[in-house]
Amino acid sequence: MPFKIDTYGKAWNGYLAYGLWQDDPSTLSPVASHVVVMTTDGQLLYHRTSNSSNSYWPVKYIAPDTLMYMGEPDSSATHFWNMKTNKTTDFPNVWGHHDIIYNPTTHTFLTLRDYIRVIDGHQVLMDHIYELNSTGGILWSWDTYTDGHFGLKDECPCNDTTATYPTATAAGQTLIDLTHSNSLQWIFDKNIIYINMRAQNTFCKIDKTADRTVWCLGEHGNFTLYDQNGKKVPSLWYHSHDVNEVSPNVFLMFDNDYHNTTKPCPIDNAYNGTESHSRILEISVNEQTMTARAIWSWTAPSAYWTPYWGSADILPNGDLIAAFGSQSHYVPNTQGAELVEVNSQGQVVRTWTFAYGWGIYRVTEIGLQTNEDYDNAWHTREFKINLSTVNDLGSLANIYYKINNGPTKSINVDGQPTIITEGANNTLEYWSIDKTGIEETPHKILTGIKLDNGPPSFSITSPSNGTQIGSSTVTVTWKVSNPSSGISNYQIRLDSGSFTSVGTSTSQTFNGLSDGSHTIDIRGVDNFGDQATASVTFVVNTTWTVYLAIVSVVVILVALGAVMYHRKSRPRKL
Repeated sequence: MPFKIDTYGKAWNGYLAYGLWQDDPSTLSPVASHVVVMTTDGQLLYHRTSNSSNSYWPVKYIAPDTLMYMGEPDSSATHFWNMKTNKTTDFPNVWGHHDIIYNPTTHTFLTLRDYIRVIDGHQVLMDHIYELNSTGGILWSWDTYTDGHFGLKDECPCNDTTATYPTATAAGQTLIDLTHSNSLQWIFDKNIIYINMRAQNTFCKIDKTADRTVWCLGEHGNFTLYDQNGKKVPSLWYHSHDVNEVSPNVFLMFDNDYHNTTKPCPIDNAYNGTESHSRILEISVNEQTMTARAIWSWTAPSAYWTPYWGSADILPNGDLIAAFGSQSHYVPNTQGAELVEVNSQGQVVRTWTFAYGWGIYRVTEIGLQTNEDYDNAWHTREFKINLSTVNDLGSLANIYYKINNGPTKSINVDGQPTIITEGANNTLEYWSIDKTGIEETPHKILTGIKLDNGPPSFSITSPSNGTQIGSSTVTVTWKVSNPSSGISNYQIRLDSGSFTSVGTSTSQTFNGLSDGSHTIDIRGVDNFGDQATASVTFVVNTTWTVYLAIVSVVVILVALGAVMYHRKSRPRKL
């Protein structure tokens, strides 16, 4: 592939998948298109090619080893490609433009299709969202006109028109390209859909279950917009791509900065002194106050300006990757698409620079991933945690691990990790390395691994075994010495009676005990269900206590009598 890689800092290691368009550099006319899967250090792993310029628009990683794309061998179809087996599953009637999503639970597809609507005597290109079954049947739809309520009043002042874009719908016609939808996100568990409309500088939230538009946000939306300095602005972005909610109420997008209404409209995509700068943009949304704010951005130099295409995503290590993907950046340079990895401090840590005439619509990252099968339960004897790898597109070399920050071990040499240390907080750090040298980063760390090799050990601290007690009230106390899994409860009984739970208390008082020998049994149950028992036997002798009391009284009376006698017998002084 015609690119060079420059690394400037600690960059993420993994795989990248993307559609790559090859244009004639002298005319920028299409030559071929490719789908490329490579390591982040540039090693080519998988490749497909087509003479059609319409192939590989959205390339998405939908399951282990499997890509989804639209294009060859039939440009109006969707395909699943298992890279390792090289088998392709075709869906000939599932097609759309710009984006497609596969729902693995419902086995349905979400995509975009345009159509022509006459509005006030004008030919206008609008969009539908369609949910399709595997044979192309329409199950659900949303219309940018009737549901999004966008009309000619919202037309871009830079006069967006099209003659052949984006499908045969508009072939040979000059139309007002009013919405130009280009990205979808489907939050499966909430059944929420986000659609981005490039020509409107606006994206909308749709509640698919309720079949209603919740809100629209942007230049033609319902929200008040603020830039990173807190200044109220008419729009935070211009002709954006690839809008996604990356955490609750936080959205990431690629801001092309094209047709920026605060600057002169460019002519034929020319930079034209507009000082445009494409960027990665993150915004926060408050649905209660209906406000949206730019909270983070990275602005590229003018040499990367991308009037069309583009993507932004968060990598597993927290860095961001963006595709400044146009084949030319319409400024004086000789380069094509530029992929950039930026850390959260805004520092560029790696770039992939393609030759002039080569373009990328979007880039998808694929992380080498190690999984574990720990069940999060207490175990009563040493046990293994099995580690396995998915997304090992470069073929697995080995899985490595550390137990409790100990020495590094590997499955090939040492086998699967075995937990042998008692406690509730064992740790396991683990990661994979493939045969191309890609190391999974960041390493995963599993905490709270629990092992309890046996029942709790506890002892009775009072009374001592064989003690004689001169009271019918006796308090028994005890302590536990190795509660690995923790104590669930203690149970206590007197003289072979029934056990009664005392919770986690470590003392119990018995009243009204009769004279004689008594035995108290205490049973401790830990959180894993293991039990241990301790016993104490003692003698209650309240008669001996009464005898001592009588003797004490007699002694006191005799002593008092002696004192009185002594006083009476002394001679009286004259």
